[in-house]
Amino acid sequence: MDNQFNFKQSDPRAFGMGVLFRASKERFPVLQGLAIQGLKLKTEAIREPHVHPNAHQLDYCVAGEAIVGIVEPGGKTKELHLKPGDISFVPQGYLHWIKNVAKPELEFLVVLSHEEPETLELSEMLTGVPSKDLRHMYGVKEEEIHKIRIPGVIY
Repeated sequence: MDNQFNFKQSDPRAFGMGVLFRASKERFPVLQGLAIQGLKLKTEAIREPHVHPNAHQLDYCVAGEAIVGIVEPGGKTKELHLKPGDISFVPQGYLHWIKNVAKPELEFLVVLSHEEPETLELSEMLTGVPSKDLRHMYGVKEEEIHKIRIPGVIY
């Protein structure tokens, strides 16, 4: 059994102004019932809103300061301000995001309650909805919806 794993060899996912390192059962077989992620965000960067349909999330702020935004059922939004040493909890299936609100790079350790957590990005969810339907549902004019750049959406 291999008891050591290097996040930097975890096929990190770079996005905008950040990077996500992942350790799951697939990459680190000793993980049973949980997965661990390392998140780094540059100043003012935001980890895209997303949900984990099969896992709760526990965040630990290693360095920097962050807002963890959570949308609860019924649309109520909580914004939790975390500093080094603080933790937050995101229930399974809740939409959430993380924003760096300080000058230094933000470093988070994220623990998920499933060894192979699923993640649905907000942009992925919107990608499946034709832009004409988005315009109709939200009463947005065509020229306005083009200002919202959603990866994968064909305008």
